[in-house]
Amino acid sequence: MMVQIQAYYEKFQFDQQKLDAWHLVLQKYSYDRVQSNLLKFVADSPHPPKISDLSQNTSSGRPIPGRFILDLSD
Repeated sequence: MMVQIQAYYEKFQFDQQKLDAWHLVLQKYSYDRVQSNLLKFVADSPHPPKISDLSQNTSSGRPIPGRFILDLSD
């Protein structure tokens, strides 16, 4: 995956230390989830991802809550 990120972002560099550090955090997530988040992320960002960008449910940040309806009819 790091090679893939490097292909998308020319300035992204990694070494064994960075690879180990990222693996330590991302290993608890499924590869498919992280890969999906990476593909969503690269479509929208000109900057390389951070670990948190790949571990989130979506790469677009916090979900926006829906409209709140207060029902006081009871």
